[in-house]
Amino acid sequence: MCPTCKNEFHLIKRGFYRRPSDQKKVQRYFCKSCKKSFSEQTYAMDFRQQKRWFNQSCFLTLCSGVSQRRTAYIFQVVPRTIARRVKKFGEICEKNLSEYREIRAKVHEVEFDEMESFIHSKLKPVTIPIAVEKGTRKVLALAIGNIGAKGHLKHLSIQKYGRRPSERLFALKNLAKSLQTCVATDARLSSDKCPLYPNLIRNYFPTASHYTCKGARGAVVGLGELKKTVFDPIFTLNHTYAMFRDNLKTLSRRTWATAKRKDRLLLLLNIYAWFHNLWLDRHVAKPRLDVYYG
Repeated sequence: MCPTCKNEFHLIKRGFYRRPSDQKKVQRYFCKSCKKSFSEQTYAMDFRQQKRWFNQSCFLTLCSGVSQRRTAYIFQVVPRTIARRVKKFGEICEKNLSEYREIRAKVHEVEFDEMESFIHSKLKPVTIPIAVEKGTRKVLALAIGNIGAKGHLKHLSIQKYGRRPSERLFALKNLAKSLQTCVATDARLSSDKCPLYPNLIRNYFPTASHYTCKGARGAVVGLGELKKTVFDPIFTLNHTYAMFRDNLKTLSRRTWATAKRKDRLLLLLNIYAWFHNLWLDRHVAKPRLDVYYG
């Protein structure tokens, strides 16, 4: 399809060229309708990239608890190159997650809750609602939104940054809208006893059942999402949260590798969510960014 006029029929081959970075032979095309030329590389994931050789390794490294600056040092590139890869990878993974929700079978058991992190400073907290399929631990959808600081940080946050509007309900609605494409009508949704969740379930999943359990305080040491209780009804979700914190450097409990922008943190979340799903299916194929399968 022509990228200029979106024509699919009046196309002819017009030679080829050797890609300078790896000497690969790339086919050129010419559109008779708009008189424009393009190549098969135009729609490729690595279009206009000069160092495409480390894309797969970069994808795996970012999902293995390594910061962006250290990733740049490992591959001997400037940090700006990794930042561009994060934007590209995040968009691809978000699209893959959306397609995964549409093509997969309807889910009958879902666990969802919210994880908290911050942008640039603990005075700018954000909420990250995530939904996973019970049993398989696959991430179905996620969202992000600003929230107000709590406890002794509340007054400091207002004094330094002013009152920040809460986007918690907006983020939960985005999560619910994404889940509507893959959740069965008679599904069972599990969460803690947050007062916002019952109305959300009634509005978006009127025929589904909602199971709630009392939340427990996380452990002081280690991965806090793994509760210190005898039995955790939403262990699948808490285990997934712990994996997010362990494998994304910006979500670690004590780290200086903090995200500076909310949209960039969402890109990193989508990257790891897609890697997480691929890793759970690693017996089918290796987790590769450029290979999609449902």
